[in-house]
Amino acid sequence: MTTILRPALLLALLASADTAHAQHNCRTVAGSFRFTMFQFTSATTAYAEGVVDGDLVGSFVANYFNISQSGEGVLQLNGSHAIATGGGTLTTFDRIHLQPDREAGWFRPNSQLRIIEGSAPYAEATGGLLHTHGRVNPSTLEGSIDWKGRVCAP
Repeated sequence: MTTILRPALLLALLASADTAHAQHNCRTVAGSFRFTMFQFTSATTAYAEGVVDGDLVGSFVANYFNISQSGEGVLQLNGSHAIATGGGTLTTFDRIHLQPDREAGWFRPNSQLRIIEGSAPYAEATGGLLHTHGRVNPSTLEGSIDWKGRVCAP
């Protein structure tokens, strides 16, 4: 008896195979983001640029949105980073939590940046920069955001 696979099922099987393949080629990465520009574009959006040091050396452009303040001055927001390295790019979708520091104007991040697409050696990459910490002042651009994570590419 011959089994005929429906196109949707075939695509789902191929996608799971690609994901499983990508998971075998993972590497741990670490580094930091340093802002060179940060500006609010509205009450709930912002734009930033900066440099990336560490295992992914290059630059980044970030768009932040859904910015809202919760209790005790904590900022909750989403974002997207386009990280350009000498060999390719990674794009992330982010969930960001900024805890105010004791010093006015400073924040301590707790974020998850999940990889959603890439180019060159990062095409079909998965993983993310899943642990962030540090201290940053978006008004003065002082400080940095350190990150650790995994990048898996086929």
